Amino acid sequence: MRTRLVASISLAVGLFQAVNAWAGSPATLPPFSLPDLEGKAWSDAAFAGKPIIIDFWATWCATCKETVPNLLEIAHKYKDKGLVVVGISVDKGSDSKIKKAAKKLGIDYLVLRDKENALSKDFGFNGIPSLYVFDAMGKAQLALPGYDPDQEKQLDAAVAKAVSGS
Repeated sequence: MRTRLVASISLAVGLFQAVNAWAGSPATLPPFSLPDLEGKAWSDAAFAGKPIIIDFWATWCATCKETVPNLLEIAHKYKDKGLVVVGISVDKGSDSKIKKAAKKLGIDYLVLRDKENALSKDFGFNGIPSLYVFDAMGKAQLALPGYDPDQEKQLDAAVAKAVSGS
């Protein structure tokens, strides 16, 4: 009996967290201004009219690293459709450490810095990795807090929808 109660409570907590994670996600791309690894400032306006994936990650996050191959594949698959992929590092460390990690992972998309994790509230997440897909109008198509090895199909479907404009 106690095992059922614990299982029911665990399930309820898990469902609450999943719903809460999505409920806090933005309906549209939040405004932001962040530097890249060379110090150049980038704002959300630079991506206006383009479908975009935003990936919050860190060099020390093992599951963040697992998302990179899929992001690279999707970035290349939809490049001709205008898709932009932006990795936002929440590392506290140096730019050179992040550059080294990005190079080792094969990241060839734009990497921005959010040392203070200032965007977590606007994007509605409290952990990494956290992925967001927005269409060319800035409308949210998908929010994926955390990592799930089975999320590839879901992410690809959301990106396909975002780049098609439907």
